[in-house]
Amino acid sequence: MRIAITGANAGIGLRAARLLAAEGHHVVALCRSVDRARAALGDDPRIQIQRLDLSSRASVSAAAERLVADGPLDALINNAAVFDQSQKQAVFTPDGHEAVWQTNHLGPFEFTARVSAALAASASPRLLFIASKGIVTMPRIRIRYGELDSADWYTPVKAYYHSKLAQTMTAVHLAELAGERVSVSCLRVPAVRLDADRLAAQPALLRMLYAPKNRVAADPAAIAAVYRDLISDGRQRSAEEVYVDEHGKVVPLPTFAAQQEERERLWRETSAIVGDPTWSLGGGR
Repeated sequence: MRIAITGANAGIGLRAARLLAAEGHHVVALCRSVDRARAALGDDPRIQIQRLDLSSRASVSAAAERLVADGPLDALINNAAVFDQSQKQAVFTPDGHEAVWQTNHLGPFEFTARVSAALAASASPRLLFIASKGIVTMPRIRIRYGELDSADWYTPVKAYYHSKLAQTMTAVHLAELAGERVSVSCLRVPAVRLDADRLAAQPALLRMLYAPKNRVAADPAAIAAVYRDLISDGRQRSAEEVYVDEHGKVVPLPTFAAQQEERERLWRETSAIVGDPTWSLGGGR
């Protein structure tokens, strides 16, 4: 299969790229820094590295155009995300969006739409979105319509889980719209052990707080294997089966995500924000 993975130069994405390439797949590693990706992934001929910065609409458009031009795409893993607890104030992208919201939700939404023609050209296209188990600690979380890019409510934790709620809702609604045209999964990832270099880059206080959590967190290689299993499965999942845990078990959606009218509203508003891109998998214009 030809498989694209965003954020493939570190963490779970790096392990997934290596694993899938080792199993004979052609992997397109989409990363913000091509140099860092080359340093991490080496010269494996089965891995093609391309630049993608999800916080830039121009980069999303250019990367999608390259990917589509290269032919059918069998699977897309929307792995990339930002979560920097040291970023205490909201940061805005050149496109004018709060950076976490654009990188973790707007960017993946638009990129998936723009490469959907390549997915539709595959005999059995598969899509994997990534959610977070931590959202279970926030039972009243909702999409903040009317203030999606506001700095007023920003904290790193709120912004991250807000974006992950949006990705979960996108995955489920896309499964509803696309029906049997694509296999859609959304993996609820548990706490995952940070790579040593990423942990070392954290402020001293965060390193101390992360230490006990890191000791019991999931091995990123084990979660990469779950990515592989979900992509390899390829079975058609109903909207009720899209959201699964690291064991492949269907788990309940967050309360807000379970409301169809809210999923539809988020889809409409997100689509309008990114210019109503054309979908080739049943997602609309």
